[in-house]
Amino acid sequence: MVKVLHIFGQMVRHGAEVRTIELMPEMARRNIGFDFCTLLPDAGELDADIRDLGGRVVTCPLKTDVRTFPRRFLALLRSSDYDIVHCHSHYFSGYLLRLAHKAAVPGRIAHFRSMGDGRRLTPARRLYHWAMRRMIDRHATAILAVGRGAMECAWGPLWRSDPRCQVVHNGFDLTRFENTAVDRPGVRREFAVPHDGFLAVYVARFIPEKAHDILLTAAALVMPKDPGLHVLLVGDGDGRPAVEALAHDLGIEHRVHFTGVRDDVPRLLKASDCFVSTSRREGLPGAVLEAIVANLPVIATDLPGVREIAEYTDLISIVPVDNSDALARTLADTLNRCRSGPPKERPFPREFSLQQCAERLYDVYRRQLRPTTGQSG
Repeated sequence: MVKVLHIFGQMVRHGAEVRTIELMPEMARRNIGFDFCTLLPDAGELDADIRDLGGRVVTCPLKTDVRTFPRRFLALLRSSDYDIVHCHSHYFSGYLLRLAHKAAVPGRIAHFRSMGDGRRLTPARRLYHWAMRRMIDRHATAILAVGRGAMECAWGPLWRSDPRCQVVHNGFDLTRFENTAVDRPGVRREFAVPHDGFLAVYVARFIPEKAHDILLTAAALVMPKDPGLHVLLVGDGDGRPAVEALAHDLGIEHRVHFTGVRDDVPRLLKASDCFVSTSRREGLPGAVLEAIVANLPVIATDLPGVREIAEYTDLISIVPVDNSDALARTLADTLNRCRSGPPKERPFPREFSLQQCAERLYDVYRRQLRPTTGQSG
């Protein structure tokens, strides 16, 4: 069996981590096993899921003792005889791949999953990016990204001329949606939404990048003209109290429903009328793809990953980033269209299926174990 070590900060229930774990059964059928190394000391909520699927989770804390990290990480790699190290740590992947090269791991993959790390570009930060990019260039045998926009942002507009670079879209397991019944009456009773009310849903962590404030501001513009509109906010995070306070200040708190973290997201999506994403930064927005699985009309901000998904479906309406007025107009238009009936059923684009992702990743892994010209090392 080919042994792959994936490196994350912590195995929390975020998009990249969940999408990688969902690949494990598909890759096991192809004789590829996944283990996970985390750089934070605390256990992750997905650790048990990984073990249930036959994988191993090991911690190699970075900040606990920075000086001993290289020795500990090298010992981990050398003791387990991994064929491939697959890093999901944005530019810090460069340093990890340098150590993997030192440990003589044949396959060394940097995987970009977002448009950046969200930090301010100070001179020191620019120097850090330059140094890490140089390490990636010297030591990566493959450079992956979840979308063209993420790749261009991370690696530059000439990425297509680098044979190591490849876009591998995240893949979605459709079975959770296929096995979930539509429960509009039950969801509406749970959140006290009228049976004929219009439910707009947003699934996202409460962090500044997700721009919940833009959605609530737009909803406040629409609600006086349309008293049937309700907003369902699924997720949690440090920014939730501020969003709750904004809903109160706007006078719409009785029509904005905070669900917290849920394990029945497919049920909530299938009971809603449209999906809204006001994110300011994404790689390939997984929540948008989940909404498309549920056949929901989607209103999403103008990001490269959103435009890339929109090439494969007509369910998406794109609005400018940080523009509550444009969002309000599109939300009102979508509400009016939905009153004439739900959108016709559309097949989910195979480009974003779990099987397609597994096939492409399997091909990447095979090439790591069969070196070709043009690979660094």
